[in-house]
Amino acid sequence: MPDPKLYLLAMASSVIASLLLVLVTLAVARPASATRLNIASILGIGFGLVVGYNVLSLRLAWPPANGLARLLLIIVPSAIGVELIAGFPYIPRSVAWLMRICLAAAAPRILLHGSVYLNGPGSDLDRWQSAAQLVLCSILLIGVWRLLTLLSERSPGISIPLALAMTAQSAGLTIMMAGYIKGGAATIPLAAALVGTTVATELMRMRTRLLGTIGIGVVGLFGILFIGRFFGRLSTVCALTLLLAPLLLWVTEMPMLRHRKSWLVGSLRLLLVAIPLAVVLVLAKQDFYLKMAPLL
Repeated sequence: MPDPKLYLLAMASSVIASLLLVLVTLAVARPASATRLNIASILGIGFGLVVGYNVLSLRLAWPPANGLARLLLIIVPSAIGVELIAGFPYIPRSVAWLMRICLAAAAPRILLHGSVYLNGPGSDLDRWQSAAQLVLCSILLIGVWRLLTLLSERSPGISIPLALAMTAQSAGLTIMMAGYIKGGAATIPLAAALVGTTVATELMRMRTRLLGTIGIGVVGLFGILFIGRFFGRLSTVCALTLLLAPLLLWVTEMPMLRHRKSWLVGSLRLLLVAIPLAVVLVLAKQDFYLKMAPLL
């Protein structure tokens, strides 16, 4: 059974660990530039994830035996590595995006490795359909990644990583109510680490583009939803709604909203994203009680 106290402890541990690592790193590496803040945030997320997963006692053996283990041991560390390399100023943007595209193309195939979706009995048509699904998932991942990165370049701020954290946590709760407890719990350290690094950025009072934080957040969110859809009972509609919800941040780029006060734009962004998340959670809760009612 889920242990709320353990989840809260994991959340608090990840927030504190990521926040402290960012602040300590920037205190040592003076002066605190935008590049150093971006790299410190990436390292902070990684440290927060390690601490959070240790608190949750997630046993991850190598080689990874399932989709969740491959997400946490291969995909997320790869995203951290890609964003660390891309964060250095002398890395061309084309090279950075080539690495991101390669990761997005490989992620669905890695997550489904050894599963019935790839190795099960089926006709050539089934195999073509599976390949088309993998390509579509890769396109969705790189599309969301690119759009949120572009938004951060146009209008940097803490609302983007906070929206990703909020979406990741909502995805975790939805996946738990769909019956995949361990997969849903894995989102807790991710959401908390995103919050911790974002708070550290706000404490430094630096309005900068947290591209690394956004990249890791998008990849982590996609991976959780992907395994929830293929290895849990998360519906395709719910998965797509949660993945695309952060794109509502673009609404504030309308001329009548874009030049408002930053705190007002940020609050409106979070409210826009919260609306579809709340709808998904309410529907998931209703479905959960409908299925569980005969057992209560």
